[in-house]
Amino acid sequence: METGKLINKISIRLRRRSDKTGRLLGITEAQGRILEFILVESNDRQLFQKDIEKEFGLRPSTATELLKTLEEQKMIQRVCSDCDGRYKVIQFTEAAEHIRLELQRQIQQTEALLMKGITHDELDVFMRVGERMLENLDD
Repeated sequence: METGKLINKISIRLRRRSDKTGRLLGITEAQGRILEFILVESNDRQLFQKDIEKEFGLRPSTATELLKTLEEQKMIQRVCSDCDGRYKVIQFTEAAEHIRLELQRQIQQTEALLMKGITHDELDVFMRVGERMLENLDD
């Protein structure tokens, strides 16, 4: 099987799982992907609109509209950064706590399913190869 074809199959199956969770929570596929990204990445750092744009390859206007919708639905809030008041940090709201918890649960279940029968060493190799493939595509 071709490498790209296998990666695409994995991606499709992951997206289906994510879509199913999104439908149960009443959010769109795009909203779900952005909320999952915010959930995972905000554990390690502050997130800004430019991070969303870069991760999903979005134009600033598209990212603004998606984030504005999430804000109107009270799922996220944008608060002034401690470092620079001109930048707005993206955070989950208390009102979206149930969504955050369900997304977190779904991510953990999916990760456990993906890692079933895979050793730590195999995962390390896969991650290194995957990162190199991404870098190759950026060239």
